[in-house]
Parts: sequence; C-alpha cells; structure tokens
Amino acid sequence: MIDTRSATLELVSDALVEVRFKPDVKLDVEGMSEIVHAKRTLIADRNIDVLAVLPPELDFALNVLSMDHRAMNGGCSGAQRLALAAQSTFNERLSDIYFRYHPRRHATGIFLTEDDARKWLATKLPEPSAS
Repeated sequence: MIDTRSATLELVSDALVEVRFKPDVKLDVEGMSEIVHAKRTLIADRNIDVLAVLPPELDFALNVLSMDHRAMNGGCSGAQRLALAAQSTFNERLSDIYFRYHPRRHATGIFLTEDDARKWLATKLPEPSAS
C-alpha cells in the first residue's frame, strides 16, 4: 500500500491495483504525478488492471484536466484496463471528457458506482487472435 497526498493505492491482488482518491483534498498536477509514480511502483511491469475510485465531490485544479498525466510521468507499463468509479454524474462527465482528450491504449470504463466498475473488471477479456 502506498499513501500519497491525494490518494491511497493498494495492490489488492496479482490482477488489480486500487486507487482511492481522498475526499477533502484538492487534486493538483503534483498530486497526480505522485499517484502515477506510486501506481508504477505497485504494478512493477506486471499486466494488471486498475480500479480508481473518486470521492463524490472531487475538488481539483482545472489544469489537471488539460494534461496527459501518463505521458508527463512516464506512464505505468503493465497497466491494462482502467475502471473509474466516478460516484457522481459531474465526475462521470468530467472523466469522460478527460479520456476523450487523453485516450489510453487499453480499455477504459467510466462508471457511476464502484460496484459497476468492479463488475466490468470481473468480465474476462477475449483471448487475442493468432496472427
């Protein structure tokens, strides 16, 4: 488990890292950098899914939305699907806008509830077809 200023990150299994953003903390670019670096440490080049859970009333600096944090911070090789539990329609809309401008290489699902995000992650990915 790694605790940053803005989130707590935990390797909960060989298949999943959970990122829980802290309530009552204003998320800024530096905080996002800390999260990306902590996530990279936990993933350690394994192929692993990520569950990110936002507080219902996320406070953030506007420039957080304009930056590709993965590209800025060297990404997290091995990070596969990302399921984001927005927990409010406002967060859901902002997250959708962010990922339209900064798409990820792997599947990204944005959900209103943590349960729905977990259900999506529980679905088995299709096997790649032979070349």
